[in-house]
Amino acid sequence: MQRGDGSWEVLPDPRIFETALCGYALSHTPGALHQEAVARARRWVASATPQAHGHVTYLLEDALRRILLGEGGEVDLTAPELSIPVMASRCTMLHTLALHAGMKVRATCSEAELRARVARAYERSAQTNLKRWSKAELIAAHILLEARAGDAIAVEAAGYDLAYGAPQSAFTFNPVSKALAYIALCTAAPASDACRVLREQLVADQQHDGTWRFCTSDVWDTSLLVRALRGHPRFAREGLRPALDFLLSTQNDDGGWPFRSGVESDNDTTGAVMLAMHGTLHGERTLGRALAYLGRVQMDNGLWRTWQFRDDPPVEDVVAHVLSALDAYAGRHRLPVAPARAWLAEEVEGKGAWSASWYRGIPYAVAEIGRALGPAHALAQRGVDALAAMQRSDGGWSPEPGGESTASATGLALTAIAERHPARVEAGLKYLVDTQRPDGSWAGTPDMYGPRPLLSHFETHTQAFVIGGMMAAIGASGKGGAR
Repeated sequence: MQRGDGSWEVLPDPRIFETALCGYALSHTPGALHQEAVARARRWVASATPQAHGHVTYLLEDALRRILLGEGGEVDLTAPELSIPVMASRCTMLHTLALHAGMKVRATCSEAELRARVARAYERSAQTNLKRWSKAELIAAHILLEARAGDAIAVEAAGYDLAYGAPQSAFTFNPVSKALAYIALCTAAPASDACRVLREQLVADQQHDGTWRFCTSDVWDTSLLVRALRGHPRFAREGLRPALDFLLSTQNDDGGWPFRSGVESDNDTTGAVMLAMHGTLHGERTLGRALAYLGRVQMDNGLWRTWQFRDDPPVEDVVAHVLSALDAYAGRHRLPVAPARAWLAEEVEGKGAWSASWYRGIPYAVAEIGRALGPAHALAQRGVDALAAMQRSDGGWSPEPGGESTASATGLALTAIAERHPARVEAGLKYLVDTQRPDGSWAGTPDMYGPRPLLSHFETHTQAFVIGGMMAAIGASGKGGAR
């Protein structure tokens, strides 16, 4: 699966979210130019089932499904979960699209209040450090709401901003941003080159099954697989150097790394890549700039956000990856780490549970956050012990108590428990051997949140988590642990 440039990049599994949104976007092309593309999307969405691991996930996919299929009805946006900051943009998007589609909306704010709030955010966006694709989505919502209010001047000004104010490459990799921008430009600037380019990209991105897929993440996926495969002799001979060359080439000018080539740096990927490159010449060549980056983006309280904008809260797995990277280079920097480690412990103890923000499940949280706390930390040891006790009768682990075993959860659990609980390793490995498919892969499950609260499945992530668990078992056996 490794590509010629040393990276890994795969499309995630299809979902209603992107397919309904992109299909609805193309339905606004004048005439019947893309009628068949929209029909293919409708056929796929009509047979698909919305994600239902949470109220908001079902709400998002069910509402977008009804919007594409023209089924109408009401969209209820009064759920308390929609008021938390991370859900604000999802709520604004769905509220705007439902109004645009002529549906009835029950919400905690009126359309006039929504329009005023979005307009204020748009006015502040020139001075706010927003992700570039988030800014495109904000401008699109502003255009659609001002158009409904009949403010042609505001629509024209925002349309010019969206079509010409920023490089389209800043958001067109993201199907959500692309679809929203296209719907808005069909209203504000239908004759613009930007509108034409977005239309062509939407058509080109539709898959043979009629779906659109969430964006790929070549840098993140490569860092995951390098971390998993480091130490394997064949990988060291054939795959490591090209992968490290790719990671070296994708370091941004600010010293950080993006989750995918060509976008702004984020702190989660930066920490993960530093871990992947630790102990290599590539790591040494990039270290100085990477440490300077982490120093610049560290918050006053000693934590790190995922993204580089003020309203993004710090989350456990991101802070853990940065901490683990800094621990790997202990003695090479003077960045304070004690406050972040104390915060991690407080978060786990305060919630009474191990959880992460970007991946579901206890095994991921214990493996990644426990590593940052350190193997001697009492809380980490209790987490590992509790995780070991979650092993199921088939030898595998489930992401959450009471669920079915999955390959990815089992690999992550082995990564966390192999040294401390060697007696449980053999059954876990047997589960993985028994469930491996003839081509060497494992069936995957949606594990990554993106965009939150929706779950995505990338085959590369499943492979990385399983292989990482196997490599941890091998490493533990060499230390007198697992057999």
